[in-house]
Amino acid sequence: MPTDLLTRSRANKYPQSPQIKKRHWCLGSAVILIGSWITHTTTATISDGSMQRERALFEEIAESPVESAEAPAAIARSGALLADELALDESTLVPLAQATVPTEEPLRETRYKVRRGDTIGGIFKKLDLDLDLPYKISQHDTARQLVSLSIGRELVFKSSDAGLKELHYPVNKLQRMVVAFADDEIYNAEIADLPFEVERRTMAAEINSSLYEAALAEGLNNGMVMEMVRIFGWDIDFVQDIRAGDSFSLIYENYTLQGEKLADGDILAAEFTTQNRTYRAIRFVDADGNTSFYNPQGESMLGTFLRSPVEFSRISSRFGNRKHPISKKWRKHKGVDYAASRGTPIRATADGKVILAGRNGGYGKTVVLRHAGRFSTLYAHMNGYAKGIRNGTRVKQGDVIGYIGTTGYSTGPHLHYEFRVDGVHRNPLTYKTPKASAVKPEHRAAFA
Repeated sequence: MPTDLLTRSRANKYPQSPQIKKRHWCLGSAVILIGSWITHTTTATISDGSMQRERALFEEIAESPVESAEAPAAIARSGALLADELALDESTLVPLAQATVPTEEPLRETRYKVRRGDTIGGIFKKLDLDLDLPYKISQHDTARQLVSLSIGRELVFKSSDAGLKELHYPVNKLQRMVVAFADDEIYNAEIADLPFEVERRTMAAEINSSLYEAALAEGLNNGMVMEMVRIFGWDIDFVQDIRAGDSFSLIYENYTLQGEKLADGDILAAEFTTQNRTYRAIRFVDADGNTSFYNPQGESMLGTFLRSPVEFSRISSRFGNRKHPISKKWRKHKGVDYAASRGTPIRATADGKVILAGRNGGYGKTVVLRHAGRFSTLYAHMNGYAKGIRNGTRVKQGDVIGYIGTTGYSTGPHLHYEFRVDGVHRNPLTYKTPKASAVKPEHRAAFA
């Protein structure tokens, strides 16, 4: 196309008239006025009506033909100022922020008390929960404790429409296991301590009918009573020695949660008076972490047993099945035989009380001692008894109670020795008897 023709074509398409120049001037002035107004009103609250008018004006300017090189920049600046104005307006920001926060879905809570025969899988089936979770629970290092549930304890299931979210289980009165789930998987399981408080309490009571009745009347449970019996069991025969008028007192810990009792804690100190004699015990934890009860002089309240009731002897028959030397039949030998010459002294293996001193069928002349309530020892086939040994006599560890003989169902001089725990025969050579020792010298100052 010739040059003059191209020039005329452009002139026809973009005519430069005084009217267009005037339009450019008006457009620039409008942009400057809008920008000035917005700048001076940034601290004011923009009402809905003013916002709509500003947007309409902004759109009108944006849709206008752009013939000025400065117009696009001015429009951009005015748009930025308007955006800043909206961002600075707190009355606009707060409702928008609140509208974008999703409301948390409340969890539904289901409680289930464990019954005899219940399993974690069976409970999930009863409650129509995901049956894959019990297997995952059994494979988890912490949550696997739920495989063994205690009767009477309560499981708490917390669920949403998406499924099970949490499972709570009381491990004991002071701790609770919490298992958290997400997308049908275990993502956390932990045992948490309840926010309990420890109180120190004291109590004292006099026995009128029985130890248990006196203790329960003061709010102690069976566990605390048995602990007291264990502490004083080496010095007091709670079956034979207790009399009306005897008394006891305790200092112990009590665990509470929001003022409600959770459980009894440890006995810190105890005193028991029976037949005008008083025994005292103090709980002490040494620097090595060992816990035991001692009298005020630092001597252990817990007794121990000698491994052998006869010195200078040999074991002729051990505990267990054997062919009896007289009947020639296989039967369980419930004790250990110590062979020695007739007249060899027999020693009490622990402090105790004589509950039998006399003939006892095939055992011949026999002595039975009771130790600390749950332990007892039997010494059979004696040739005779030591001086003063009779029913009710108290003996100390190592005291001579009789002499080796061959009375009763016996083939030669020996001692048949039995060791019983709660009435059940145990192997005296392997059973781990209580170990007792005084407070170590390096811990004496802390004990005092």
